[in-house]
Amino acid sequence: MSAQKSANSRWKGSPLPDSVGAMNDIHNDTNLASRLDRVERSLTRVRGTNLVLFGALAALVVGGANAPQDTMSVRRLAVVDSNGNERLVLNGEDDKQAAGLSWYDQDGYARLSAKTYPSGQSSFQCLDTKGQSRIAMTTQASGESSVQWRDMSNKLRIGASTKANGDALMIWLAPDGKSQIKIFTDENGVARFTSGG
Repeated sequence: MSAQKSANSRWKGSPLPDSVGAMNDIHNDTNLASRLDRVERSLTRVRGTNLVLFGALAALVVGGANAPQDTMSVRRLAVVDSNGNERLVLNGEDDKQAAGLSWYDQDGYARLSAKTYPSGQSSFQCLDTKGQSRIAMTTQASGESSVQWRDMSNKLRIGASTKANGDALMIWLAPDGKSQIKIFTDENGVARFTSGG
């Protein structure tokens, strides 16, 4: 009997702790899996919230960048090409206190220029590849306006103007600067034509 008792006590004693331990491990595994599942769901919600917030922020930034602005104040604005060369320059004031807009070629020469001066004069020029004015149009504060054509040596060859008093004039000049053809009308409608030096 004592041998049986001893066998029963071994039987009763040994499996019980192992079964309880196994049940605890299963319970712990189930609890851990449940907790991991909750953490994963929580992280998914956080990721979704972050995506919504980042999307809203991006929409605000892009929307703000594209929104029309009422005013932008700069002294100078330069538009550059792919090599970083200035091609279009808007200047609030240059060394002669003129406000202007200039277009440059790829070699850095001004090719077109529009300016207004403190004196009341305004001008528009077409320049050659060396930066010399070839065609110039101006208006003066006095009311006079003119157009000038110059040759490659920067000499005036053709000029046309209207004066404040109503006179109008067009003149063609020789390379040496001497007048060759002159057409003139005054404020009374009297017209004159001269030719030769």
